[in-house]
Amino acid sequence: CYYYYKTKPNTMTISSSTATAATAKMTKTTMPTSQSQDPEELVDTIDSFCASTSTSTSTSTTRRIQFDPVDFLNHHFQTESSLLTALPTLRTTLSKRISTLDDSISSTIQKQSDCAHATLQDVTLAKQSVLSLQERIQTVQEKARISEQTVQEITKEMKRLDYAKKHLSKTITALKRLHMLLYAVRQLNYAVRICDPPDYHSAANLVGAVQLLLGHFRGYMESVEKMRMLNEDVENMRMELKEGIVFVFRVAAFGSVKALEMTDGSGVSGGVGIAGVGVDNDNANDKSKQWSEKIMIPLPPSCLKDACHVMEALGQTKQREFMDLFCRDHLEPYVQLFHPMNNTSASTGSSSSSSGGGGASQMTSPIVKPSLKMVVATGEEKEDVSCANPNPASLDQVERRYGWYRRMLRELDEVFPNVFPRHWNMEYYMTCAFLRTSRKHLLLLFSEKEGGGVGDKAVLLRDRDCENVTVLLKALQKTILFEKEMTAWLQRECGAQFQDSGGSGGGGGSGGVEDAPREREDETKRNGGLGGMPQETIGIQSQDGTLWKSSSGSGSREAVDNRMESSNPQTTIEDDAPPVVFLPPLIGMASSAFENFMGPYIALEEQNMEDQLKEAASDSTVDTRGELPVLISSTNLFLYIKNSITRCTTLTKRKTLFSLYRAFQRILKKYSKVLLSKYPSALSGPAAAIGGLGISGLTAGGSSSSGIKDIYRIPKGDETLICHVIDTCEYCTETVEALQDLIIDKIDEKFKSKIDMSAEEEAFHDVTAKGIRVLVSGLVHRTDQAFKGMYNINWSALDVVGEESAYVRAMHTEVQPFVLEVKSILPSSYFRNFCDQFAMFFTTAFFNTITRQKRISESGTQQLLLDVYNLKTLLLRLPVLDKSDPSSPGKSPKAQVGSSIAPAVYTKMVTKQFQHIETLLKLVGTPSNLLLDVFKVQWHEGTASDLQTVMTLKGMKRNDQAAMLEKFGVDPIVAMKSTANINDNLQSLQDRSSDVAAKVNNDLIQMREKVERFRGAFR
Repeated sequence: CYYYYKTKPNTMTISSSTATAATAKMTKTTMPTSQSQDPEELVDTIDSFCASTSTSTSTSTTRRIQFDPVDFLNHHFQTESSLLTALPTLRTTLSKRISTLDDSISSTIQKQSDCAHATLQDVTLAKQSVLSLQERIQTVQEKARISEQTVQEITKEMKRLDYAKKHLSKTITALKRLHMLLYAVRQLNYAVRICDPPDYHSAANLVGAVQLLLGHFRGYMESVEKMRMLNEDVENMRMELKEGIVFVFRVAAFGSVKALEMTDGSGVSGGVGIAGVGVDNDNANDKSKQWSEKIMIPLPPSCLKDACHVMEALGQTKQREFMDLFCRDHLEPYVQLFHPMNNTSASTGSSSSSSGGGGASQMTSPIVKPSLKMVVATGEEKEDVSCANPNPASLDQVERRYGWYRRMLRELDEVFPNVFPRHWNMEYYMTCAFLRTSRKHLLLLFSEKEGGGVGDKAVLLRDRDCENVTVLLKALQKTILFEKEMTAWLQRECGAQFQDSGGSGGGGGSGGVEDAPREREDETKRNGGLGGMPQETIGIQSQDGTLWKSSSGSGSREAVDNRMESSNPQTTIEDDAPPVVFLPPLIGMASSAFENFMGPYIALEEQNMEDQLKEAASDSTVDTRGELPVLISSTNLFLYIKNSITRCTTLTKRKTLFSLYRAFQRILKKYSKVLLSKYPSALSGPAAAIGGLGISGLTAGGSSSSGIKDIYRIPKGDETLICHVIDTCEYCTETVEALQDLIIDKIDEKFKSKIDMSAEEEAFHDVTAKGIRVLVSGLVHRTDQAFKGMYNINWSALDVVGEESAYVRAMHTEVQPFVLEVKSILPSSYFRNFCDQFAMFFTTAFFNTITRQKRISESGTQQLLLDVYNLKTLLLRLPVLDKSDPSSPGKSPKAQVGSSIAPAVYTKMVTKQFQHIETLLKLVGTPSNLLLDVFKVQWHEGTASDLQTVMTLKGMKRNDQAAMLEKFGVDPIVAMKSTANINDNLQSLQDRSSDVAAKVNNDLIQMREKVERFRGAFR
């Protein structure tokens, strides 16, 4: 250490930076101060450095920090004497520490050698224990297998006895069931084939019991001949029961002779049933002979009621077939009497010579404009037999159909009193069959189809009155009233419950019936146009509250049958409470046939509204009863539209109302054109100018936000009519929005998304916008003489500044009364828009009139500034003018007093426009030597053209203007050319624009005259 310290005093500065930094960090954090010379502490410091070095080495292998003894000694011993003094003690301490470490290492190695043998013994003992455990597990498994075999040997005989007992019990049960089945079949055979008349009361219970017992022997039908024969015999008895019951009901309704004729002609169950199931009728004659021997007199209602219980026991499929046949039998006379083929009012002709069936429409009577007043009918209405057309199949005689059905219902109630179970809803299904048949007949009356006639002639089924609005509306009204009448009668007398508007089960209140869906499937595709059962989903609610839903089709119906039977298979018919059935509504079943054929009604409504539009074109009467004075034609039109919606919704809320909505759209657009025609026509030629400037010259260099494209002349007093038109458009816009909401609220859900009257609102908004432009242009046109007087003043020779000029007073005289009249009629929002547009157009025209002057003297500039101040005051007062303010001609607006303040936006706009004019006049009055500097300061966005306009109004020579433009930054040659040609070009452009506008207006006038002559010739 001494050697290093003496021979290398600068080693501390040349050591590696990494070691130096690490050593410094170590000495700062863990070592004592540089004056500390305790050997133990120095050794502890070295130990702590070694520990930290080993930790950093384990975490980072890319960088290793080494101990530098030279730095260590230099840091702790500042002088050679201190180092020499501490060396013996430090050496002794290091030797002791090394000895201690050697002893520790030696003892550790000795302990490790002693423990190695014990560890090896422990591992060997663990392996032996695992092998012993494995042997014991195998022994246990073997003993369990032997025990299982022993138990099976012991219980083998017991299992045989148990199986024998089970088979014996099943055999005894099967024999008992077979005995019960044979007994029940004998009893059923006795009740059906031996008893005269059949004992339907006993058969009702036996059918269900036999069917339940046969279910236990389904697996033996193919293998056991006697079981198969027994099953066939049961099926034959079920068929005989069904056919016998049909015959019994026919005898009770029509008599035995008619019943035999019906059986011989079409079979008991001939045709297509409700579920679309055909029945073989080859043995119909044999059956009729058998029934004629047994049943020749009607059975009492009690027996018929038991027969209904039998049909219920036979299953829902047989029950529906029976109900379908019952409806077909009793509606057969209706089909024969009211089929459109029997409509003698329809046109007839040769099938070969008819072309599209159009001949019928040509043979109708002259069209008479009918009344749309609704006729309120009652349920006690009798059949009208004194009508002009006595044919019951015609559209005019639709009430006779419903009168026939009422009589038929009364006859059924007399023949079958309390026969049908209430939960069958037989009256409802009969009514459905009647309405669907009527719907088919009505569709044929509206169609262009031909039916087979006598000989070679064909009969056109289309009714002659299908284009007659009076007959059409009367037939539709009668049909809807009949549907409502039947609905109320079924709810009151039969306890029927109808689905609500959402289609789910609900109460039978009138509200749910009124709003129920009216769309129905075409019955022709299902059962030839007659069927009795509706195809819509029927919700069946059982006693436990479960809602079963079944759609049309035999498969789903059988599923409902199975579920109903499985829910309580042991209950009898008498004990089984009927489920609650929510029926589809009747409203719309027949009346929906009119939906696609209401064109004449829509055309009549539209024609009536067009007649009102023709009257509105020449009528300017004002209705002052509302908030705004509007044309009375608008209130009359919307009143008619409201009544039309009421009339239509009384009949239908579907396609007809949507078609009527389309008619409303067309009428409202036409009415907007009628209102537009009340505005005056745009002027053309020299008349279309203000102060000698055309519309292009008036708006040149100004803002185009006013949107004025034409000049209009409004005669005295006509501004009131224009304001009334604007108010009418505002009223129409608000009413159209309310009308849209009303139609959406009334119309069927299917059409709600298609209702949009925004286009009609936009049409009235466009008329309103044009009305504002006409008012603005007309007011500016009234100041034409004042602008001409301003232009004709020789401002270059004016040398005296006085009060406001005469043209300013003339402008006051024209503007104030006009604005007061407009303010008293227009809504505040429209009046503010009018003021904004007028201020923009007026200031632009005033600015352009100033720029047309050849030269303005300094006194003229001062006079114009005074006039500008007066006009600015006038325009700032426009939004708050009041009739109480003194506004007599010639009186200065300074004398007018008012407490109201104009809107800030309007004030800012007017101030900005007049500031532009004032800047121009101030620059004109500025000396020439200061003009350029003042122009750059006051007119920041000014261009070379603006500077040249100022110089022209000052009367500067062309050379001076060119020099000024050159200083402004314009090329000298261009400046000379521009100063020479700018005024000439501007004047020529204005003249050309006036000539072109005059030519175009003349052409338009000639075209309008030709159009009017063409219209007159066409009329």
